[in-house]
Amino acid sequence: MATSPLTNLYAARPDTAASRPAVAGDMTADVCIVGAGFTGLGAALTLAQAGADVRVIEAARVGGGASGVNGGQVHPGQRRDQAWLEARLGEARARALWDIAEEARHWLHEVTDAHAIDCDFRPGLLAIAHRPRHFRALAQDAEHLTRLYGVTGLEVLAGAELEKYTHMRGAYGGVLNPNGGHVDPLALTRGLARAAEHAGARVHENSPVLRVVPDAGAWRVATDAGSVRARSVLMTGDGSLGALSTIVAAHVMPLVNFMVATAPLDAELARSVLSAPIAASDTRYVVNYFRRTGDDRIVFGGGESYGNDVPADFASRVSRRMLGLFPQLSASPVTHGWGGRLGITATRLPFVRMPQAGLYVASGFSGQGVMLGPYTGRIVAQAILGDDERFQHLAALPVPPLPGGRLLRRPLLTAAMIGFGLLDRF
Repeated sequence: MATSPLTNLYAARPDTAASRPAVAGDMTADVCIVGAGFTGLGAALTLAQAGADVRVIEAARVGGGASGVNGGQVHPGQRRDQAWLEARLGEARARALWDIAEEARHWLHEVTDAHAIDCDFRPGLLAIAHRPRHFRALAQDAEHLTRLYGVTGLEVLAGAELEKYTHMRGAYGGVLNPNGGHVDPLALTRGLARAAEHAGARVHENSPVLRVVPDAGAWRVATDAGSVRARSVLMTGDGSLGALSTIVAAHVMPLVNFMVATAPLDAELARSVLSAPIAASDTRYVVNYFRRTGDDRIVFGGGESYGNDVPADFASRVSRRMLGLFPQLSASPVTHGWGGRLGITATRLPFVRMPQAGLYVASGFSGQGVMLGPYTGRIVAQAILGDDERFQHLAALPVPPLPGGRLLRRPLLTAAMIGFGLLDRF
């Protein structure tokens, strides 16, 4: 992946963990997990706490994939709103998915508290409508959640009322959810790794997996320097699994997102973007998302690439989007910039399956991985341990194959995403 002179703000915080060994020689485990990100580490922690022998294999360093480069936003609920889920899945299944999302939210806090994971969680998530009809949809969703799901504290903000929280250009209203918020996602990932290791899991870094193949009633996960033979394998990686799994490649499209961070701002200027250290996102198809950190930086993400590389000019692209919404930041220096590969699905719901006995995949969180990823890993771990009730709910999510087949999938979807981006603008 191409690099930039700017660096990941999250990586500026030093990693206190000792270097973890690469895979060397042939090893065994009860469970082998591919990917040391949110999902893989949530699974590793759960399995190790239950006494299973677990090895996690990471291509780079812990958090080197999507978990270390995302916007850090904690979104309550599923990626689709409850009315959408009810219309397509029925009220009972939609309620079960809501319950899973709420369990995920609470478990995230339980884990960070229990293991003293300092990931700088800050509450408050603001959804901002950039069209009047989008505001109506946000308000209807807030009423729906309050009336049928007992959600409290949602604050619907029409028109100028939004200025209580932001002075973003082109906004028609929004909804503040106090149950959401934001974290330093790399710090969260590193903390999950330490917790899993403390419970007994073993993590191997700098070990790209070449293939996962059946091996006499078990599975073998092979790298160029060795392998792990295990009864069960969980393959994670959000947008980075396509080369290893044809079924994931058929259902999850990788895309590269970009982010920048400003220098710490004068408090009054920071308040003009967000009145408090909360997170926000808008309703564009190619979404803009941003947050105010504890030291009054603005971390802003926007724009996407549908190849595998971060383009050389990504920071200027993101800065233009940021200044289009917040021209008051025109004199504020951008000190950090980074990007990374995520994964999306056609319905924006995660692709969680057991394609063969003992082989599990979890990918395509479509921007919802900070909260859902670790708990999805826990759910897969529980299925491996014998309790698959929640896993069956996730495995039944409607995630159709991406259109176009192996050769046409990427150009067709790239054209579609570009088209939706134009609709955002016009």
